[in-house]
Amino acid sequence: MSESTNELMPDPARLPDVPEGSGHCGACAGIEPATPQPVANRHGLAQLAYRVGDWSQFRASLHAGLSDASLAPLNALLTRDDDDFAIALIDAFACSADVLSFYNERLANESYLATAGERVSLQEMGKLIGYQLRPGVAAEALLAFSVETPPAPPAAMAPEPGVFVGGVPQQVRIEPGFKVQSVPGQDEKPQVFETVEAMEARPQWNAMRALADAQVTPRFGARGTWLAGTATQLKPGDMILLVGPQFDADPQSNRWDARVLSEVEPDPAEDRTRIAWVEPLGSVLPHIEPADPPRVYALRDRGAVFGHNAPDWAGMNIEFKRAYLHLGSTAEIPESDRAEWRDFTIWAPVGATRINRRAAVAPSTISLDREYSGVVAGSYLLLDRTDYRELYKVQSAIAGSRAEFAVQGKSSYLKVAGANLDTFADKVRETTVHARSEWLKPARTPIDAPVAGDTVAVAADVNGMLAGRRVIVTGRRVDTGAAIAHAARVVSATPAASASDGGTLRIDPPLPTALVRAGVVVCGNVALASHGETVAQVLGSGDAAQPHQRFELKHAPLTYRAAANERGVKSELVIRVGDVQWQQRDTLFGAQPTDRVFTLNTDEQGRVWAQFGDGKRGARLPGAANNLRARYRKGLGAEGNVRTDALSQAMARPLGFKGVSNPAPASGGTPPEDETSARRSMPLGTRTLGRAVSVLDYEDFARAYAGVAKAQARVLRLAAGPVIAITIAGTEAGQGTSVLADDNPVWINLQAALKAGGDPHIAVRLLAHAPRPFRVGLKLRCDPAYDTKQVMAAVDAALRVRYAFDLRALGQPVHGSELISVVHAVPGVVAVDLDLLYLAGTPPGLRTSLSAAATRISAGVPAAAELLTLATGPLARLELMP
Repeated sequence: MSESTNELMPDPARLPDVPEGSGHCGACAGIEPATPQPVANRHGLAQLAYRVGDWSQFRASLHAGLSDASLAPLNALLTRDDDDFAIALIDAFACSADVLSFYNERLANESYLATAGERVSLQEMGKLIGYQLRPGVAAEALLAFSVETPPAPPAAMAPEPGVFVGGVPQQVRIEPGFKVQSVPGQDEKPQVFETVEAMEARPQWNAMRALADAQVTPRFGARGTWLAGTATQLKPGDMILLVGPQFDADPQSNRWDARVLSEVEPDPAEDRTRIAWVEPLGSVLPHIEPADPPRVYALRDRGAVFGHNAPDWAGMNIEFKRAYLHLGSTAEIPESDRAEWRDFTIWAPVGATRINRRAAVAPSTISLDREYSGVVAGSYLLLDRTDYRELYKVQSAIAGSRAEFAVQGKSSYLKVAGANLDTFADKVRETTVHARSEWLKPARTPIDAPVAGDTVAVAADVNGMLAGRRVIVTGRRVDTGAAIAHAARVVSATPAASASDGGTLRIDPPLPTALVRAGVVVCGNVALASHGETVAQVLGSGDAAQPHQRFELKHAPLTYRAAANERGVKSELVIRVGDVQWQQRDTLFGAQPTDRVFTLNTDEQGRVWAQFGDGKRGARLPGAANNLRARYRKGLGAEGNVRTDALSQAMARPLGFKGVSNPAPASGGTPPEDETSARRSMPLGTRTLGRAVSVLDYEDFARAYAGVAKAQARVLRLAAGPVIAITIAGTEAGQGTSVLADDNPVWINLQAALKAGGDPHIAVRLLAHAPRPFRVGLKLRCDPAYDTKQVMAAVDAALRVRYAFDLRALGQPVHGSELISVVHAVPGVVAVDLDLLYLAGTPPGLRTSLSAAATRISAGVPAAAELLTLATGPLARLELMP
């Protein structure tokens, strides 16, 4: 047989397998067409098989056609060499058919929701059911402004017009649209935010510190107080006096207290001193209240009465006694003079004070052991015994000399007013005198209690602060020390009676936790800002002869803010035709012929178009040159979730403006909906149709909402009644977290949308999901033909993909068997030994599975569902088997 004849023989490699006993010898193989191949797909596939053939099958079919007896002209073609022109043409056609069948298969896949891979395919399929891919949401931030304090004229300046010109206004108005740009960090771009509301800023509200101290009056039971300055010259053991107007009006009053200091602690930083004593103020039995208000005096001098150091009378010899008493040398000592010195009392001598000791009135002038120059009329004098203490007010003070009781020297003769002076009359040696009272200026008492609840006392003038005004309370938590910035609104602002006490703010919502008072600051000049920059564009000219005119928005991306509607977003677009503003609608279906409305459409290239009506569904545009003007904002997405204090570059500086910042990070910025999320969300909208009836409706409504990645709804039976608790997880990534806070705009607007779209009589509560990272430790045995390092890296990557946030469901457990199967699927892995499986933050150990709690009741309150994900950082263990 010739070589050319051999070429006509079928290729043995292409001969089909012929079952034994089938009656077919296989001699006809290669002369039957191999295409079209049958197409069959079972349910649930991620990709469709829709190719009628590939290159080899098309080529084989064409080769088989060369042997078709009905094609007589081809009988002369005896060669099958690849370099033959006819065979080369067959090969080229097979290549073209292969490419066409590949794209035909891709088109088939793009025609189904579960298999479509292109965003435009999902976008167009969504239009069939009225679903629009979520465009993303612009982040929002609260900006705290500071403005300059107007300068005050010098006190000595003449009050003449024009002599002093300050120029700084008393308040600065921040208008909507005030631009602030962020300071970018590493690998970041600057982001522009604009205020979306007006705000009047005042300098006294820039940064209102929490009231750190108060004017506290020592009351019954007090054991200490604060004094101004640190040079009080007090020390433990000194005597102080607390006396008030009650004693000044009536020296017989008992409304006073004298105490011995036990502690003296200067506070140089605040220029004040704390003093303390052991015995509390007032008396229990009998009940006596302290002075109200008390003044604090230091009794600087401590002394005694004249004669306290006189020698013992009993020890004096008889001759001295007779001479002292002016008796004869043989006279007997009178019985009344045998025990003590004659007239041994605290009273001043008669001649010095012109008082007759033997008069009917009680004596009121005492004699001290020395001259006290600082003791003057109007001062206080304390007489103290071991068992008794009494306060007196000095009415007059006279200095003199005295020689009596075998003692001589200077003395102060004090006329005093008070009660029970006679009880000290014969207690010369036992009585201690505390004199020279010096008034000590009181200081404000530090407030040690943390700032908590819905009330914040601030050291600033809050007069004029209206209800509803935004504020931000910053500080550190008492329990953990972590910084916190709490956004709230003013419920009421009450100025204190004293300007030094500032005022009190009631806020809503209350502080979530107690804050350390020393660092609490209330920012009162706060305005809401949104990510995006305002731009203006002349869209073009209207033409009443054209239906459904459309115009492209040249600046992208169009800013969408979170809104309390079904989609969860609302565009920041205003279009005016002439001077009339037209309204945006989700669709023109249902619009009346005269309605001035438009809708937004996104084409295959992602460009946004504003489309107007045709006179049947929405009005046509009136004809005029360049009569369409658009004003909108551009910018959105997760890149707007800038960090704390990043928004500090103001794009304008009005008179009086000083600075701006964001005390809390921006939040709510989410990227446009991706393909995976769109596949899950499209059916949800057709089930809810914008309203929530069943529990599943509430879950679907939340899950399809812009900015929400996961949701789980449960009916919880609480003591107050049933409630639908919905655990939600966000999609934002700017701060590296998906936990939504209750001040996030997505959270706020979703709650409002659920209330509007659901039953108003059903209680709904949103819960932020609880992330629960877990750790894994394992040993591997690798195929020696593979690179060990690459296999271990591939295992780590496979685990992180499988147990990442996107692929996990709320309440989904982690099974050790599933984890092992994931590792076994990595090429090069021969064996796996799972050594560790445990929750992060718990003792390492091996568990067969880890459970995640669903939305539930815990300790009587709703608790969020948990989400188990692989912890960041290296695996707990990743080693090779020995």
